[in-house]
Amino acid sequence: MTNAYVCHFKVQPIYNELEDRSPQKMNRVGRITTVFCIVVYTSTAMSGYLLFGNDTEADVLTNFDKDLRIRFSSALNYIVGSGTFFIWFLFFPVIHFSLRQTINALVLEGSAPLSESRKRSLVLTIVLLALIYLGSTVIPNIWTAFKFTGATAAVSLGFIFPSLIALRLSRKGESLSLVQKLLSRLMLIMAVVVSIVGVVGNVYSLKSEYK
Repeated sequence: MTNAYVCHFKVQPIYNELEDRSPQKMNRVGRITTVFCIVVYTSTAMSGYLLFGNDTEADVLTNFDKDLRIRFSSALNYIVGSGTFFIWFLFFPVIHFSLRQTINALVLEGSAPLSESRKRSLVLTIVLLALIYLGSTVIPNIWTAFKFTGATAAVSLGFIFPSLIALRLSRKGESLSLVQKLLSRLMLIMAVVVSIVGVVGNVYSLKSEYK
């Protein structure tokens, strides 16, 4: 669930790509995409339940690996699989762009931007893709990766870092109300607890699977 609420790291690259960009225009883009995501998520959940009822899997795509016992079942399975591939085909470059920019800023601090060094951009892309493909072959189940990234990276990006930034700004003189400070602290505490519980729960579930 936490992965669905993490889009912070995409805001700046998208903002930079806007023509005649402004905070108001970016807010409009954010509202439109949020409504679109809600519609897509709700439609997917409702369609899965209408098709499979109580047999709906956590990953609804696994329900399409078998005969649906309806007319044109194989064609529907093919359409769903092709649609999933198309979504990841468009989604992966956006994620990889942010990852590459972040790694470049952390590892090669002070160096020129990637846009000014095609060779460094190409080498970094090849290295990251090699590591990603290696991880995809070593980890047998993608849900294992999703569980741990959701409990660590997603919680950090979505809740821990924003609350820490808000608290840091309040110490540097930014005017935050008492309610905002309390909410930031509460969100930080809850995020840390959720992260710890999530990691521990994932470890125990993996142990029980391999027993």
